[in-house]
Amino acid sequence: MKFLFLLLILFVSVYADVYTQKLYETILGSIFKERPIVVFVTGDAKATLENSKIFDVVTTCKNASVAVIGDDSSSKQECGNIPIFTTTHRDYMRILNAFGAFYWRKGRPQIHFRERGLKMFHLHLSHNLQRFIDAG
Repeated sequence: MKFLFLLLILFVSVYADVYTQKLYETILGSIFKERPIVVFVTGDAKATLENSKIFDVVTTCKNASVAVIGDDSSSKQECGNIPIFTTTHRDYMRILNAFGAFYWRKGRPQIHFRERGLKMFHLHLSHNLQRFIDAG
């Protein structure tokens, strides 16, 4: 019985990682057309994006097209001149040039886009992502 439970936990964990990777590929892949997408990543998303074929994860913002920022406050200042996609609601609200966010809340994925951030960096969402633009 313990083995079955551990196997179930492992399956759910792997599925969540694959699901998260597909969401990043869909969201960022529809906004940034060049391949691979050169991305600077901090936090938990780094391992997820490194396993994707459409992302080239770099070590500094200097060479990146986009930054995916987790809980690393030092990188927020360094990446001030490129679009930032956050992995927490708190960072989405605090970082002025964050154009969007993807994070989990109560076991459900949350996706948000800031119209001002999209316009600032001349980014265009696909039609199926338009409904996630926050008013205001």
